[in-house]
Amino acid sequence: MDSRNKAGDLYWEVVETKEVGAYNLFSVNINRSRSPRTGKEHEFQVLSSPDWVAVIALTKTNDVILVNQYRHGTSRLSLELPGGLVKPGQTPERSAREELEEETGFLAPHFECLGSMYPLPALFTNRFHVYFAPNAEPRGTFNPDETEELQTILVPAPEIRQYIKSGRIDCGIMIAALNYGMEKIDRLF
Repeated sequence: MDSRNKAGDLYWEVVETKEVGAYNLFSVNINRSRSPRTGKEHEFQVLSSPDWVAVIALTKTNDVILVNQYRHGTSRLSLELPGGLVKPGQTPERSAREELEEETGFLAPHFECLGSMYPLPALFTNRFHVYFAPNAEPRGTFNPDETEELQTILVPAPEIRQYIKSGRIDCGIMIAALNYGMEKIDRLF
């Protein structure tokens, strides 16, 4: 095995980090990093953001609870799992519980963390946590943020794969999150 195949030889040394912009959802940093192979320095843009959460919530009749909302990046509606940012000082689970209620009005008695992932490691520093919440009921308070216009959509669990295949669900990280829950969904049927 030559040195190009050793993981230790792949790490870049961060020489300098400079924040060039700070916004509500993320900050933009320019990292000057040194190549482990050539020793040359290069600049990279890095977006620092709080962690994100999403909830695969199922009703007692095994419908997956989704939200339809306008996304400014694409200027179109996007069918997604309820979720959002992990709030400062909160655990991902606490934020997941709050997001489910705020965005849909549903509450669930049990939340199980299915896993977490880096949503876009080439640019973002954060992790994306995915929770499974069965037996959700509309007993909470629908209270979206003032920048959110949301429509709750209930989709029978067996139809989720078709929603993905047909492009009705086309947000990449939501598809990845749903992949975490497919084994649990498949067990129901």
